[in-house]
Amino acid sequence: MAGAGPGAHRSPSLPLSFRRVAAVAAATGGALSLVGVTSSATPPGDGLADAATVLRISDDGEAEEEADTARPSIEPVAPEPEIADADDLVRSVLRAEETARAAAEEEREAAREKAAEERKKAREKAEQDRSVGARGSPDCGLNTSGLGAVRSHVRAAGEFLGCQFGKPKMHGVAGRGGPSDHPGGRAIDFMVNRATGDALAECALRNKDELGIIYVIWRQRINYGSGWKLMEDRGGVTANHFDHVHISFGSSGSFGGNAAAGRC
Repeated sequence: MAGAGPGAHRSPSLPLSFRRVAAVAAATGGALSLVGVTSSATPPGDGLADAATVLRISDDGEAEEEADTARPSIEPVAPEPEIADADDLVRSVLRAEETARAAAEEEREAAREKAAEERKKAREKAEQDRSVGARGSPDCGLNTSGLGAVRSHVRAAGEFLGCQFGKPKMHGVAGRGGPSDHPGGRAIDFMVNRATGDALAECALRNKDELGIIYVIWRQRINYGSGWKLMEDRGGVTANHFDHVHISFGSSGSFGGNAAAGRC
């Protein structure tokens, strides 16, 4: 057989077992291909571990080897899931509960502060209402310059009524004389039209005790709290109180703010 002598070409890198198989195949006159064959006798470092060896017997009986660079695919092995530590879980739950408690306490504290602020504002408003007369000018912008030196409770009542009914011009002590309550600082005249005068007079009578009122004169009538009574004709519009409501107060009183608000 051609090429079978001692000088015949042999692939020096093939192991002995492969060469024997190749010789058998050549002797039988067939072609042989071995792919991915491994041998326990293969010495380390001969390259078979890095690539599959293909042994092909050609028609002329010579053995040839080829390196198949394709490696078999290896599926990656997923790591086993870590098991959470029980102590860590307990600590996490405790931290979450503590955070929730702190948030709830902050909300309660904010609610308490808001309620306290609202109570403070209410007290300040009540104090403001009580001292409206002492300040000399109420918040509504009422002009009180015409009142003069009226009593403090008279001024407070006058400012309350004036702010309720359109901030009319008011007269107190100044320019008054004769037998009336004006010189003593216990009376106010509210210069108003018919509609405003009707409402103001009725409001004053409904709250006469709170405001410290003795009587009201309006449109030639006087009312001590038990009904209107006609007065004598004094000869003119102003003298008969058709252009102003006259209110007389007691010598002292406790009214110092908006006690009658909402009832006029």
